Amino acid sequence: MARRNVIDTRLAGRTTQQRQLILKIIEQADRHLDAEEIYQLARQGSPNISLSTVYRNLQLFKEQGLVEEHQFDGMRRCYERVPTSRHHHMVCLGCGRVFEFNCPSTERIKSRLSMEKGFKVTAVDVRFVGYCPKCQRRLRHALNDKEMVQAKRR
Repeated sequence: MARRNVIDTRLAGRTTQQRQLILKIIEQADRHLDAEEIYQLARQGSPNISLSTVYRNLQLFKEQGLVEEHQFDGMRRCYERVPTSRHHHMVCLGCGRVFEFNCPSTERIKSRLSMEKGFKVTAVDVRFVGYCPKCQRRLRHALNDKEMVQAKRR
């Protein structure tokens, strides 16, 4: 019930079943979802929901500070519930998975920049891009296979 009260307060009492459903999907996701994925999951609970309803509500949730939007690949927008603790992201170039990590030093750097430079930092976005361990193994195997094929040709 407390969650609904927070949503009602943020949305000026304009909470609908579809809004609750969309937020629930985002909250329960074990990864960052894009609008199409949220739409497909929402249709399971509300078959008449439209993709435009999902987009409108995601925009509203962003404006009200309920969700954050990320573009990890530069094209696709993904969403997550505003985290209770600050975290950052690692994006795998091989499989596209997004891994979260904490970095307490970002708050220290933010404070230091404010004190030393008089710069008011309003947002921090730390993102590392590379290859997860699984994709590294796959790349090594692919490279080894390629070397073996080239050796056979000689």
